[in-house]
Amino acid sequence: MRDERGTGAVEFALVVPVLLMVLFGTITAGLTYSHHLSINNAARESSRFGAALDYSLPASNWASSVRDRVLQTYADSSSPLPSANVCVRLVSSSGASLAAAIGSACGTEPTSPADMATGSCVVKVWISKPESITLLIAPSLDFDIAAQSVSYYGRTAGSCTAE
Repeated sequence: MRDERGTGAVEFALVVPVLLMVLFGTITAGLTYSHHLSINNAARESSRFGAALDYSLPASNWASSVRDRVLQTYADSSSPLPSANVCVRLVSSSGASLAAAIGSACGTEPTSPADMATGSCVVKVWISKPESITLLIAPSLDFDIAAQSVSYYGRTAGSCTAE
């Protein structure tokens, strides 16, 4: 028995770093998934909001209102969403922008539906957010999470006349 003295401490020292890495990785991965769900919800909610909002407001006000809706709906004060990472665009069936597009760091714009009726419009909202999973004893995993939503514009004012 005298030869085995201290083996528990050595085993503990070998196992603890792995357990801490798994624990912190699990916690931060769960928080990242929560952020992903939150931006998905914010994109959906704001595109629905934009589809009901009259875009004949001054162009910048329509897009700003939709972006503000994203920022209000995204409910995580510990990990704020930068305004530049929220992109908004109102697009006609011909591909023309009907309101000023805003946002610059959002990733790839979602495509419009292939079967859009002539004269209809869609509201596009897409978001990108940097995230990180901390593993404590190993390098952090850094990546972007993204969400996008496309909704048909529900009003029949202006250029969006199809029903």
